[in-house]
Amino acid sequence: MVRTSVVRMSVWGVLVWVILSAEWGLAHDLWLNVDNHYPKAGEACAVKVVFGHNFPYYDILIKRENLTEFACSDPDGQRRSLENTWEEKKDERTGALVGKVAFNREGTYVVTASRVVEGDKEHVASEKYAKSVIVVGKGSGNVRRTFGHRIEIVPLKNPSELRGGGTLPVKILFEGKPLSTYVYATYAGYHSPSEPFPIAAKSDARGIARIRISRPGVWMVVVNHKVDFSASLTFEVR
Repeated sequence: MVRTSVVRMSVWGVLVWVILSAEWGLAHDLWLNVDNHYPKAGEACAVKVVFGHNFPYYDILIKRENLTEFACSDPDGQRRSLENTWEEKKDERTGALVGKVAFNREGTYVVTASRVVEGDKEHVASEKYAKSVIVVGKGSGNVRRTFGHRIEIVPLKNPSELRGGGTLPVKILFEGKPLSTYVYATYAGYHSPSEPFPIAAKSDARGIARIRISRPGVWMVVVNHKVDFSASLTFEVR
């Protein structure tokens, strides 16, 4: 009788694992593709909001009205909403929302986007947050600034100071408190038929994880928590 119960529990565990795996497989992350992470003062660049699986490629087109936030923080921490936006479509379902950002002086800028959906009887709550670091000339300030996102990745070092083979320390926060969890990273151009993220790390009790930057290029760090809360951080290492 005990053996039968154990077998039943094992089967139930496998079924739960399969169901959860399917749900996670359907989950999307929100991230920002930037056409130039190192513009000059006086220049502008396009920032694309992507809702997808495989960085940096497009997936589901997200509309401006479905975003809770799409804004840029300047070197002094002043935030302005991006109003000049348009849709870049590949078809009716696939594409990205694009915003134009102008940089009037040197320093570090952080672009943010979020999509917050309340749960109901048929759907779980979903909160997706994205940040991208853009460095204009010199200046490392503003990069450690927090934005009050429910789940957030805070870089503790400016990506402009990194070189391929270095380490980027980040702090993971959930509801403003340090979160110990797994953190994953990938870069544009990476491909594997079996492993979506080549880099993994775990944040400690202080919420700090160290991401190994194995090569120059455009990178994304992502963290997921609970059922459908996620945050991403994109940047370029030269």
